[in-house]
Amino acid sequence: MPDSDDALRAATEASAQAQARTAEHLLAVRLEQLHTHTRPEPVRPAPWSQRLPELAARPLNDDAPRAVIA
Repeated sequence: MPDSDDALRAATEASAQAQARTAEHLLAVRLEQLHTHTRPEPVRPAPWSQRLPELAARPLNDDAPRAVIA
């Protein structure tokens, strides 16, 4: 009988197994995608020699503390 407790139990167990296999497959596919995905080259900032002249040319604020050389 398709409506018996044994049939419902078997269908529930088969459903749980199919769900677990599907999850394992999807995880394996995603992990493979992550392993084969090439990482982009890191963006390197400009060297300090090119950045410092721009910073040195900026005026200091009047309220900035002055360095005292003793």
